[in-house]
Amino acid sequence: MGKLDELFGAIKGKRPDTEVLTEIEDRLLVDDVPGAIALLEELEKEQNVVIAVRMILRKILRLKESSDEDINFVPLLKGLVPYINGIKNERYRALLLGELAMGFYLIGAELEGDFALKASINLALKHPDVLRDIIMGLINAGLFPKAGYAMRFVRDKEKLDVVLVHLAEVLYERGDVEKALAVIGHITSNFHRAVALLYLAQSEKDRDREKALQFVDWAIKLAEKIEDPDARFELMLKLYDLKHEIMGEPLSLSKLLTAKTPGDEKPEDDQAPSKGGGNREP
Repeated sequence: MGKLDELFGAIKGKRPDTEVLTEIEDRLLVDDVPGAIALLEELEKEQNVVIAVRMILRKILRLKESSDEDINFVPLLKGLVPYINGIKNERYRALLLGELAMGFYLIGAELEGDFALKASINLALKHPDVLRDIIMGLINAGLFPKAGYAMRFVRDKEKLDVVLVHLAEVLYERGDVEKALAVIGHITSNFHRAVALLYLAQSEKDRDREKALQFVDWAIKLAEKIEDPDARFELMLKLYDLKHEIMGEPLSLSKLLTAKTPGDEKPEDDQAPSKGGGNREP
C-alpha cells in the first residue's frame, strides 16, 4: 500500500486519501450525503477532492430524480461550495462550479445556479477548452438558455463550432427541427456544418429516407469546399458511405475520387432541406 498511499496523499498521523474516498463511496451507497460531505475535509490531494465532489454531486441529482419526497437539496449543494472554492487549480474549480450550477438548476434553485455559473465562466475565460466543456454540460442537461448565455463569453467564435454541432444534434433529436437548422446556419466552418448534417442524416436514415438523403447531399456540397484535402477526403468518404447505405447500394469509389475540390467550379448556394422537404437556407 506504500505507493498507493503516496499517490493518494497519505500524511503521517492521518488516514490515507484512499481510505477516505472508500468511506465516502460507502456513505453514498446508503444515501448518507451529509456524512459524505463531512469527510471531504479529510482529503489532502486536490484531485481527490475533485473526484469526491463529483461523486457527491451525481448522487444528489440521482436522489432528486428518484425521490418522491419534497426534500430540500439546496443546503446539500451549498455544503459543497467551501470545498470547491478551496481548490487552487482554476481549471478544476471552474469545471466543478459549472457542474454545481447545473445541479442547482436541476433542483430548481435558479438564483444559486446563476451565481455558480457566472463564477465558473469567469474562471474558465482563460481556458477555452474548459468553457467549452461547461457549455457542453449545459446542453446535455437540456439547459439551452444557460448554454446560450455561456456562449456569449467565447472570444473566438470558431471555437464554438464543435459546440454548435452538438447543440444542433441534441435539438434535432428532441424534435426541434427548425432550431437545429438555425443553429447549423451559425456554424462558421464548412467542415463542421457538414459534420452536423452528417449527424442529422444518420438520425433520419431509418425514419425518413428522403430527408436523410437531402441532408447528405447538402453536406456533400459543403464538404466539397473544405480546403484541407485530408479532412475533405475523410469526410467525403463518410458522407458517400452513408449515402449509399441509405440507398442500399455499394460505395462508389470512382464517384468519390472524382468529387469536386475547392476551385473546380463556381460554388453554388448551399440549400438546406426544409422541415417540409423543400429547400431553404438555414
